[in-house]
Amino acid sequence: MSEPVPSTRAGAARDLARVVGAKLAHAVAVVFTAYSASFFLLFVLPGDAVLARVGTTDTIGSADVADLDLDLLRDEIGLSDSLWTQYLSGLAGLVRGDLGHSLITEQPVTTLLGEVLPNTITLALASLALSVPLGFLLAVLAVNPRARAVRSLASLVPSAYVSLPVFWVGILFIYFFSLTLGWFPSNGSQGFASLVLPTAVLALLGAAQFAQVLISGLRAELGATYAAVTAPAKGAGRLHTLYRHCLRNASFPFLAVFGLRVGQLLGGTVVVEVVFSRVGLGRLMVDSVKAVDLTVVLGLVVVLAVAYVAVNALVDIGYVLLDPRLRRRAASAVASEVRA
Repeated sequence: MSEPVPSTRAGAARDLARVVGAKLAHAVAVVFTAYSASFFLLFVLPGDAVLARVGTTDTIGSADVADLDLDLLRDEIGLSDSLWTQYLSGLAGLVRGDLGHSLITEQPVTTLLGEVLPNTITLALASLALSVPLGFLLAVLAVNPRARAVRSLASLVPSAYVSLPVFWVGILFIYFFSLTLGWFPSNGSQGFASLVLPTAVLALLGAAQFAQVLISGLRAELGATYAAVTAPAKGAGRLHTLYRHCLRNASFPFLAVFGLRVGQLLGGTVVVEVVFSRVGLGRLMVDSVKAVDLTVVLGLVVVLAVAYVAVNALVDIGYVLLDPRLRRRAASAVASEVRA
């Protein structure tokens, strides 16, 4: 009776190791592909990092450019090597965790990322902490209350907010809450008060996106046989059926949207960061692209690729936690391996 236990544990350990190995290989492949594609695309695009470093032709003039030894400048920052040499050197640095130095400021890319990443992560976490419960609340209000006006209003608000441009909402918030009422600062990255308005803009957008998906899912689940016929026949109320059964089933598409939303917050908050003059990844990306700072852009691509991989892994774990069939499938796979 005691022998199957270690066998089952050994089989579970092997299965877990195989899954973890597959996930790590997938993560490495995603980061490698993102880095390689970005590297070659950046070098194909027009623009000269050397001219960007010394200034544009508009500021220094064509005659001054003729006096510069551009080949010497390219050699100083490593751009005179062949494309493959630069690519392989960049890959070797990536393996070591060295993302190189900025072509413009000569600062280490990891230092530049470390300066802006905390601001972006703080903004993303704060907006998610508000948008998730608010999205669920709007979804429940859109399907559960008996009053049709409440349901209609809760259904209309997410669609209306998603259709509004983010920069317009940001400017509106600045006008009312900063310039008119004077409650919060309109710009800056220091202190809790500067975080309120950009967090509210992003949280409302995220809540609207989550609510749209959840409303659609909850309506489909409430119309299913188990919720429309079986549960009422057993005496379960609509609210109990909604929370006990329908909400979990409707959360699967929510998880997919949640993963995409996290990626958008980490890499796509540039509009909010520009409107509120905040320091962050999105603003650094725009400044780096405008300055043709290729190494910083590549570093940002790597960071965002790693973030997307991590979020997808968390979403996969969420699927397993929500769906008992996935857990049983994994358990049966382990049992089959043990019997084999």
